[in-house]
Amino acid sequence: MMNKTFVRNLTIAFLCFVPVWMFACKDVKFSEKENRNLASVPKLTWSSITGGRFMDDFETYLTDQFPLRNLCVSIKTAVLRGTGRRYINDVYIGKEGYLIAKESVADYNRVDRLTESINKFVDNVKGVSVDFLLIPNTSLIYEDKLPYGAKSNEKEVISHIKKTVSDKVNTIDVTDVLIAKKNEGLYYKTDHHWKTKAAYYTFRQYAAYKGITPVNYNFYDVTGSFQGTQSSNSGVYSTYETVTIGVPDNSIGTYTVEYVNEGKKTTSLFDDSKLKEKDKYQVFLGGNFAQVDITTTAGTGRNLMIIKDSYANCFIPLLTPYYDKIIVIDPRYFYDDIYTLIEAYGISDVLFMYNVNSYVEDNSLEDILSKS
Repeated sequence: MMNKTFVRNLTIAFLCFVPVWMFACKDVKFSEKENRNLASVPKLTWSSITGGRFMDDFETYLTDQFPLRNLCVSIKTAVLRGTGRRYINDVYIGKEGYLIAKESVADYNRVDRLTESINKFVDNVKGVSVDFLLIPNTSLIYEDKLPYGAKSNEKEVISHIKKTVSDKVNTIDVTDVLIAKKNEGLYYKTDHHWKTKAAYYTFRQYAAYKGITPVNYNFYDVTGSFQGTQSSNSGVYSTYETVTIGVPDNSIGTYTVEYVNEGKKTTSLFDDSKLKEKDKYQVFLGGNFAQVDITTTAGTGRNLMIIKDSYANCFIPLLTPYYDKIIVIDPRYFYDDIYTLIEAYGISDVLFMYNVNSYVEDNSLEDILSKS
């Protein structure tokens, strides 16, 4: 009887404590650990009540602002791992500390439409060299680190895309190159991105296809305290990682960088301020933007447009010695006419650069490639 009374009193005390805590404490706007904005109190309107949206939003708010939320998330993760779970919030808890994102399931009808938009694009840009770098994800390169029973299907996806892309597009598959070098630790264990070293090996392959003679590069570690999106998604924070940048030899040219929509100009492709934030991968270019114009002193007479996802961000700084202009386009944020831009900048080369997961999920590229 005493035990039942104790449990009842403890439950009542806890239920009283939660609303008092939430009322007394300011809402947390941003979760550093999860690297996302947290829900705020939803607005109470007649339409939100009758439509049911208010209760859904309020439930999300309570979940995000729950007292000691980070501790609760950590306890939940520990309990799940203790029961043998090796898959938490779309993240595989792999071997040797690898946290590997679940692969996106390829809808081949959708993928074929996307690839066909690239095929039509190359027909619309006569005289422009078009290349396509499709980058495998951690799940393929480090498939041996996946937990028992999990496997990668990315080779099949890459093979399918290569068969459907036009022979007018130079499709560069770097899978074998990266697998051969995998023991060098080419992908982050706690993030969904690849490392600069992987980007460099990919650049060497790209350079060979383009007839480029690579210059010398210097590599610098800029932080040793990176924990990426896979840590945030899974709640596993057991490893800190090093972020390395790669730059051409200091004696080789200079460049300026313009963030077009933001009205910002700089002389660096790296944003050191991002090293003080959770997502330290954003040190490359400062993150993702609709259009970034890079003007160099290369004097090669060639201008490159990169249409890309975030995997390209650590790859782009390697390219400055070889192009007079590098126009970086992220279709997720770009709403202008791509063909007008190609003509205005005298683009000689276009590079599509996507990781496989990003490509099969994309819902922006087809729109910007459609000719109005």
